[in-house]
Amino acid sequence: MPSAARADFSIGGARAAISQWPALNRAMPALVSLVILLAIAGALIPSFLLPDRLLLLGQQVAPLALVAIGQTLVVLMGWIDLSVGSVLTLSLVLGAGIARGSNAALPIAIFACLAVGAAIGAANGLLVTRLRLPALITTLATATMIDGASWVYTNGAPNGSMPMILQFAANGKIGMVPVADLIVGAVFTVILILLTRTVFGRRLYATGANPRTAQLTGIRIDRITVIAYIICGTLAAAGGLLLGGYIAVGTLKAGETYVLNSLAVVLIGGTSLSGGEGGVFGTLVGVAILGVLTALLIQLSVPIALRSVLLALIVIVGAILQGRRTAS
Repeated sequence: MPSAARADFSIGGARAAISQWPALNRAMPALVSLVILLAIAGALIPSFLLPDRLLLLGQQVAPLALVAIGQTLVVLMGWIDLSVGSVLTLSLVLGAGIARGSNAALPIAIFACLAVGAAIGAANGLLVTRLRLPALITTLATATMIDGASWVYTNGAPNGSMPMILQFAANGKIGMVPVADLIVGAVFTVILILLTRTVFGRRLYATGANPRTAQLTGIRIDRITVIAYIICGTLAAAGGLLLGGYIAVGTLKAGETYVLNSLAVVLIGGTSLSGGEGGVFGTLVGVAILGVLTALLIQLSVPIALRSVLLALIVIVGAILQGRRTAS
């Protein structure tokens, strides 16, 4: 291995390690924004900052957090996944249809949903790497096919329901802490360790930062890309199961907002769309910002149409700030 390439790889790994912590780099603006937003919310609605309400808010955005963590890995590679909302919907209706309210059938439902999500992620990754298709077009096409599969599976009318165990995972508490928050915390910790303490994580960052240099160092960038998409698909499916436990029944419209929302929180959290910079901590901060902002607008009786406009503006502003930061 050439010494220059080895040095580039080492630098990329070091940057990958430090980019995960908010005191160092890209998550800090999002963290400051969250603190300001919470202060505004507390001034307008004093009860907003009560611990119980904040924990409940975390419970409500838990499915989005799982989807966004997976999306982060793909974006760190410089790619994008527009199929996450469709995977979430398919997982929800498939899980409800298999389980039909039975706790005994829950393991089969979970395995089937996660396997389907992983398979879709693998398909996306292989199409992007083997056929060299643009990720935007590829994942948009697979999203359309998945939506069709959901309609065929349900005949346009989802049936079944989620078992009580899954409903407890989505809505229940252990002490004061919602179980959903614990699930997100566990997934976040695993992915954080994967990105900052493993060879895979260093290679993922190196590939996202400079694919050609990464390839010259011997990194199999196609394999890293496929694995990132598999994780993304699996977490989108997990988000569907958790959302299904929250609402208890299947619905074909569950994932409509998750593509835009997952990309929004990834951007807000400081992950660069060009790849190689950012991390899952910033993404969780972005999820918190979106959750607090949405809850605050609901409390202030802002119409849903205006809330959608504000979300779109946030995405645009986030993209502009990302562009300026990358240019600098």
